[in-house]
Amino acid sequence: MKSRHQYNKPNQRPRFLQGAIILFAVLIVVRLGDLQILNYKFYAALASGQQSIFRKLFPLRGSIFTREGTGELYPLATNQEMSLIYAVPMEIDNPVQTAEKLAVVLGTDEEELFNKLNKKNDPYEPLKHKLSDAQAEEIKALKLKGIYFGPETFRFYPEKNIGGHILGFIGFKGDSKVGMYGLEGYFEDDLVGQPGYLRTERDAFGSVIAIGERSITPARDGDDLVLTIDRVLQYKTCTELQSAVKQYEADKGTIIIMEPDTGRILSLCNEPDYEPAEYASVEDISIFNNPAIFDQYEPGSVFKPITMAAALDSGKVAPTTVYTDEGCLKFDKYRICNSDFKNYGRQNMVGVLEKSINTGAIFAARAAGKDVFKDYVQAFGFGALTGIELDTENAGNISSLDKKGDIYMATASFGQGITVTPLQLVAAYAAIANGGKLVKPYIVEEILRKNAGTRPCLDQTCIGQVLPEKTVTTPKIIRQVISPRAATLLSGMLVSVIENGHAKRAGVPGYYLAGKTGTAEVPEAGGGYGDKTIHTFVGFGPVDEPKFVMLVKLDNPKNVRFADSSTAPVFSKLAKFLLEYYEIPPERGL
Repeated sequence: MKSRHQYNKPNQRPRFLQGAIILFAVLIVVRLGDLQILNYKFYAALASGQQSIFRKLFPLRGSIFTREGTGELYPLATNQEMSLIYAVPMEIDNPVQTAEKLAVVLGTDEEELFNKLNKKNDPYEPLKHKLSDAQAEEIKALKLKGIYFGPETFRFYPEKNIGGHILGFIGFKGDSKVGMYGLEGYFEDDLVGQPGYLRTERDAFGSVIAIGERSITPARDGDDLVLTIDRVLQYKTCTELQSAVKQYEADKGTIIIMEPDTGRILSLCNEPDYEPAEYASVEDISIFNNPAIFDQYEPGSVFKPITMAAALDSGKVAPTTVYTDEGCLKFDKYRICNSDFKNYGRQNMVGVLEKSINTGAIFAARAAGKDVFKDYVQAFGFGALTGIELDTENAGNISSLDKKGDIYMATASFGQGITVTPLQLVAAYAAIANGGKLVKPYIVEEILRKNAGTRPCLDQTCIGQVLPEKTVTTPKIIRQVISPRAATLLSGMLVSVIENGHAKRAGVPGYYLAGKTGTAEVPEAGGGYGDKTIHTFVGFGPVDEPKFVMLVKLDNPKNVRFADSSTAPVFSKLAKFLLEYYEIPPERGL
């Protein structure tokens, strides 16, 4: 028999249930607030159809810009968003009819489309990349079940044929797209950015655990590059080079224009060029190598000022030093003669450069001495990389100067038996122009580094404001190669080459410019030299305050014999343009 107290004791269960319900309701409200307010972006991203534990957030590749004289930025390489059409075959009821309708709009094979659409258990099948807006709208109007669209980002190069070798391209390395050659290759790690991640916990059935640990690591977009290249000057330079290659029937050509005091590359063109967006259509992949930094060639007489610099700076000769030219010199079983086989008799060092006398260059090298000559060649940067921010640079080859026998120094004194790159020559002449300082060439003015975590949402289309950290390149002096006095003397001698010597066609009325021609024979694989030549002119100006140093190079021109009739006139045209572009007043009467 139960006691009275047991029957009269109040029932606690309803109160307990009531409290539990209230507590549960509070938890729901708090959780909803967490879901809808505090972590809305996170769960919105999860609801967008991403089913894996880690979702990779792809960064946008950095852009590459150039400037005009006004300072306005123009993109040379950037990103363009286009549409991708894809199918979810498991949702398609009638693949035959769907393929038939899509084939008409896409202009693709109907059977090929059907084979893709008929994969019953396939959750994803891409159908066409780079879909036009008109095609997308037409297909959307068909309202086809299981057919979807998504954004895709592609590399876009707005300027055509004015710097493919500078830019490089985006190609495939295995299954991954990576930057190759040029700036795209050299700065791959900077341009590509850092991917982000969504991390969440899942239960044994693969469902998201609502109260599980979660974290978001946002992507960091790739850095932007701002080049030293002047857009107007680049276009003019490339246009003149294309015209010169055609006019002189050359195999190819290169022009580099650099600021001598800083090493800033103002323009750099090669012909033939290639279109980075169409790299896959190139038949000969060797065209991807930038000839301005990759091609190693025997420079010929444009190397004579380097020899003269060594002799002048070491105090072994002066511009007025005289020697007697007999036309040829003998070295054991070898006989070296002047390129025109003339005998110039009594000549001073100015005449050696004006008339481009091989035996005079040998005289200057002998005066300096073999070891001293080699030291100066190395000090000018030959045989070493310049370090410019472009892929596939070569160092040239001056190893012949290590060999015994005066013949190797003799041939090197007038640019044979050693190899250099066009950029090395430009840098060496810049040292003559700027008072004797070898500066490091550079082509990237600024790097705009993106900050991580600046995107306000997880959607790739919602980028938000990015506040970049600007890194500005500082000009770098590598070493003092020759004294300011020697540089001034040599500059004056090179002015005389244009005023009175072989390079008259390189002049611009009203200005004092300095420079030297070179017509180099091309060595053959089996030894000796053939009929092909490479024409080069390197010069700078105005000589008192040089604003530019320029190299013009043409490989194997067919209808002209010497560089004074090919590369020198091209230099003159571009020098005139530069002097007017920079609004430099004439130094003397026309």
